[in-house]
Amino acid sequence: MKVPTNIVRNEDVFLSNDEFVMYARLCFQYFRNFQEKEIQLDHKKLMQFLKISDTRTFKNRLKKLYKLELIENEINKLPTRGELTITFNDKVYGDDKMFTKLSAEIFTYFKNEQIDEYAFRQVFYYKSHINKDDKDINRDRSFCFVGYDTLVDRLKVSKTKIKEANEKLSKLKLIKIKKHKLETNDEYDENDELVFTRYNNHYYVHNSLF
Repeated sequence: MKVPTNIVRNEDVFLSNDEFVMYARLCFQYFRNFQEKEIQLDHKKLMQFLKISDTRTFKNRLKKLYKLELIENEINKLPTRGELTITFNDKVYGDDKMFTKLSAEIFTYFKNEQIDEYAFRQVFYYKSHINKDDKDINRDRSFCFVGYDTLVDRLKVSKTKIKEANEKLSKLKLIKIKKHKLETNDEYDENDELVFTRYNNHYYVHNSLF
């Protein structure tokens, strides 16, 4: 499964974590639909998967995707019988040459409530900065070192939520975190005080999600 990296990182458009899970699921459905943009699905099953209990919330999230041109048809009414048709914007999806690929197994963890929408988005974000196929010998792309402040700014979530998501992902062994403590190179500032630097943690995504 792959999602455009700019959407994963909220670079050109903003999606909340809830909205991102919906879009990621539609990306998966688009792939399973042999990349046919007309996706027909049981909206009640999708609502259940997304843990949405009321149709108003479901339609509002679809309206957000429509507003951002991630889907092409505005959905104001849900069918009482039969399937819902969502027209996936394959042009927007295909225009971005940078994709973040992740195993569809991540949906199982979400469905089983082992992770929530925060952890779901966060592991995508970490993966978007990792490229094990990078042959540049001058840098190691098997991990990323995204800082808390970056995640707070991009995803519009609190540091507490980020910490909780990291704990869930670590417990499930979906990520490994190499923590960095304060370090010094024995240099002093203008006040003759020792200068300390704290480097961002290193995040490794488990191979099972590649």
